[in-house]
Amino acid sequence: MSQQIGRSFMDAEVVDLYLHRPPYPQRLYDLLVELAPGRENLLDLGCGHGKVSRPLSGSFETVTAVDPSARMIALGQSLSLGDAPNIDWVEGYAEEVPLARSFDVVVAALSIHWMDHARLFPRIAQHMTPDHLFAVVEGDGAHAPPWEGDWQDFLGRWVPELTGQPFVTDRSPAFWEAYQQYVDVGEVFELISDPFQQSVDDFILCQHSRDTFTISKLGARQARFDDELRALLREHADHNGILTYRSMTKLTVAKIT
Repeated sequence: MSQQIGRSFMDAEVVDLYLHRPPYPQRLYDLLVELAPGRENLLDLGCGHGKVSRPLSGSFETVTAVDPSARMIALGQSLSLGDAPNIDWVEGYAEEVPLARSFDVVVAALSIHWMDHARLFPRIAQHMTPDHLFAVVEGDGAHAPPWEGDWQDFLGRWVPELTGQPFVTDRSPAFWEAYQQYVDVGEVFELISDPFQQSVDDFILCQHSRDTFTISKLGARQARFDDELRALLREHADHNGILTYRSMTKLTVAKIT
């Protein structure tokens, strides 16, 4: 995460809403363990509140969880397994923090696009075991929900209004293009979660945990944003206002060159 972008993840208004994000599929964790060439040391770059680090702390001898946000780390430490003695929570930027181990697995979950690749990859390459695994995790939103069409229309209106950029439905090619020169890509897995239930209001709060839709960026437009999204979702919720959906998470495994 560079020092110029991603600043919202240090703000309480964003960090406190992270718990409204859907969980990753259990298969993600199983695959990371299965594909790991060794189970001594795991490095989690841009770890946030430990969505990867905490569940995997029982499968590796050490977990080094790195994030520039002290608030994110504090949240992670307060959650289940956040106090595991083998998790080393490190506040700092992935491009800069001291690394004292050689790592079998390096994970970047919803974070690699924030980092300075030209600085990051040559540096962490010096701390990888020869047969290491580099894993990129993408996606924790609703996958093909019943409201998909209306949701895409909603994003098509709101993303340009807030960013000044057109809404792009598939960013995968551009996502990899930025740093593919540093890695050899292996397999790509698309993992579907079990059904997840969430209230309409919590779904909206989840969107405010995402950088584009933070409350501070919406400003006076927040009420309009929330009202439009609530109206869109209400017809897809049950009589208690609960939505049921699955998430899709993509796991790309590679080696750093």
